Amino acid sequence: MRLKAFTGIFLLFISCSGLQAQEHDPDHRTGESHEFKRHRIALIIGHGHVFGAENIDNKKSIITIPTWGLDYQYWVNPKFGCGLKSDMEIMEYLVKTDNGTLLERQNPLIISTVFLYHPARGWNFLIGPGIEFEEEHNFFVVRTGVAYEFELGNHWDFSPELIFDLKNGSIGAITWGIGVGKRF
Repeated sequence: MRLKAFTGIFLLFISCSGLQAQEHDPDHRTGESHEFKRHRIALIIGHGHVFGAENIDNKKSIITIPTWGLDYQYWVNPKFGCGLKSDMEIMEYLVKTDNGTLLERQNPLIISTVFLYHPARGWNFLIGPGIEFEEEHNFFVVRTGVAYEFELGNHWDFSPELIFDLKNGSIGAITWGIGVGKRF
């Protein structure tokens, strides 16, 4: 179900963004023009920490959760964009809800629609709503984050990121990741 939801949302988002003609954007340092690429896709590997989560096996309260992510971004102009940010947490753990109930989370998938802001060379900030899909109980998520893109050439980039999620209105999670992206 999670894969079908992710695939459907991803395809819908790509089809709605439409293909635009490429623009030329002057480089502020050299004054030279280079092609502005509106689309970016990235694969991210990361580690997260869900505050108050417990490991199912040994009840440790501080656990590191490996994550895999796939991002798609569409840039309206060089400063503003929107995108889909998805992450899958590769672990089973327990989390306490705001009413004190323990819920088991088994490899939850977070899909969020984010608004992007690029204030200066390399820096990207994001914020947006999302849903954490899990077989037993889905959570509403508010996601914020910051990333810095290091250009590698031929429109490839390397991008460390730091993301904060507020799940279900009371469960905080922080994830740091490293992504490799391609603009087209």
